[in-house]
Amino acid sequence: MSTPFPLELVSNFLSIVLLIALFYKYLQYKKNIDVIKGLDKLKDEKKIRLEDYQYIRSNEKEYKDKLEKAVGNIKIAQPVFIIIAGVLILSFEFQEAMIHLNVVVVAFIFMQVDRIHKRNLYSFLRELRKETKNQVEQE
Repeated sequence: MSTPFPLELVSNFLSIVLLIALFYKYLQYKKNIDVIKGLDKLKDEKKIRLEDYQYIRSNEKEYKDKLEKAVGNIKIAQPVFIIIAGVLILSFEFQEAMIHLNVVVVAFIFMQVDRIHKRNLYSFLRELRKETKNQVEQE
């Protein structure tokens, strides 16, 4: 007779994977912020070149698209998360359902943090583009 595989281990493993992905996203965000800080420093020193300005513009457009996609994904995912939570609560005892809901909560947090990072990067790039536009035109 074999013992059934505990479903809690799957839920915990998925939560850990999502937390690792969240940490990885944070490191990417920090790296992108460092690049933007470097460009801001060049702007303050009035050393922005045309290539830098084009880099800012292209990344601003890219992050605008990424932000719109992230917002759309969240709008779709929220009702799905609510349905999953309801099914878990109806399918399992309350304590066991709470263990499985952990994955849903971590996934929701992951999506929100991703959206915030993309919004911040887009805002920083937009402001930097506006501030550097005059410097590039004067050259």
